[in-house]
Amino acid sequence: MSYFPQKIPNRLLQRPIWPLTVVLLLATNSAASPNPTDITIQRLVAQAQTALANGQPQQAAELYEKAAGYGESATAEIGLVRAYLQAGEFKKTMAFANLVAAEHADVTDTAALLAYLEDREGQTAPALAKLGEALKNHPDDAALLGAYAEILIDRMATPQAIQQLDAWIAKNPPHGDIYRLRARAALAVGNLQDVAAWRKKAVTAYETSGQTEEAKPLRDWLARLPGALVTDNAITTPIQPTANNSRWPAPYFKAFPIVSNTIKSGDGFVIDQGRHVVTFASLFANPAKAIWVRNGLGEIRPAQVEKLLPNQGIALLRLSQPYPKAWSLPKLTLQTPKPLKFCFVFGYPLTDGLEASYPLLAPSVVVRSDVGVGGLMQISSALNEENSGSPVFDPSGQLIGMTVGKQETLSGIADRDKMLGKGFFALRIEELRQLLPKEAQGLAKRGKGGKAKTTYPSVEELYERLQPAVVSIVVAN
Repeated sequence: MSYFPQKIPNRLLQRPIWPLTVVLLLATNSAASPNPTDITIQRLVAQAQTALANGQPQQAAELYEKAAGYGESATAEIGLVRAYLQAGEFKKTMAFANLVAAEHADVTDTAALLAYLEDREGQTAPALAKLGEALKNHPDDAALLGAYAEILIDRMATPQAIQQLDAWIAKNPPHGDIYRLRARAALAVGNLQDVAAWRKKAVTAYETSGQTEEAKPLRDWLARLPGALVTDNAITTPIQPTANNSRWPAPYFKAFPIVSNTIKSGDGFVIDQGRHVVTFASLFANPAKAIWVRNGLGEIRPAQVEKLLPNQGIALLRLSQPYPKAWSLPKLTLQTPKPLKFCFVFGYPLTDGLEASYPLLAPSVVVRSDVGVGGLMQISSALNEENSGSPVFDPSGQLIGMTVGKQETLSGIADRDKMLGKGFFALRIEELRQLLPKEAQGLAKRGKGGKAKTTYPSVEELYERLQPAVVSIVVAN
């Protein structure tokens, strides 16, 4: 059960109904020659796809909107949903995704995208249930399987994702998107040999199908690998055009400009009007050649370590080029609200600098707001056991902590499970006081009578507000 306010269903927009004579006339003309309207839509969609791939989601949205204005086009409308998402307009994304899925119920790509978006905001169980039902009717659909596998990988069910992907691969022609996801699954379980093999297969499938832009980052990554990892695991099945042309593309984010294959990754959040990022110090245990930060809009910034607090195990990074002020968390109150029952974690699945993903929201319950040791609180769920640095918020969107992965060394705690018990833990917001610049600290807002004034936005509002402020961090050693 969600503790967030339920969203109100959007009223479906009514489409104008053309007179029958006009429809018949267009149908007659289309038999003789290509429909000029269809040609225009295809041209605008192609321009929009290029704009989106070049990191221009607003321009892409305008082009998709223009294409959709010429007539029914599921491709244009699905592209518009993706453009809204990449632009950070999550409320509009969800509203339009529901509309498109209702109007194009026969197009599997719409169901796949809507389920993926629902998972991002924490509705994982119903999202997987919808995809499972759809796959019963369309077992070979790449978009449905792609969304299903992506959610499983991101939500700590990688073995199940591998089983689903391998079964699909065994009976379908080569598909670059599915091979890319199979590499993601191998990365999630730490099998680097398989990561390289599946990415090599994805490159071959993409390039044979003419998708050179999708192949380029994978090929660049393979070129940096030690020779022992690049195995000769080529595709033996001939690649032929099939009736199933559905795709499950990754977000159109730039890959981290990494110059090393020895990396660590983690999460963090932006503070101080876009100038700093908070994360865990364990990322910098070894000298760093480069540090890169990427937020939920796909914007990358180089960073440097400005301050470390070894006892708390946290680090403050300074961005070489600040993010816009609006992309930062507001001034932090540095006080955990009491009493506190619900919270949510917001962060990213595992990355190696190549795979991109939109942030995930994980609803949670506060088991113990103060563990009594190490400045920790205990929560019921997180993104995964190894995840460190993901911010934890109360239902109003106020930062209350930062997740602590199992691999983190905790000061004064030799046996973590024995002293703390099983579960997920987060560093309480109070522990960040010594780390943060004074200009990033604030006071709790007070209403009448001295009581804290709290508002509870919808999940969509929270996602949209926090998406630019939550970052994925990659450190090249």
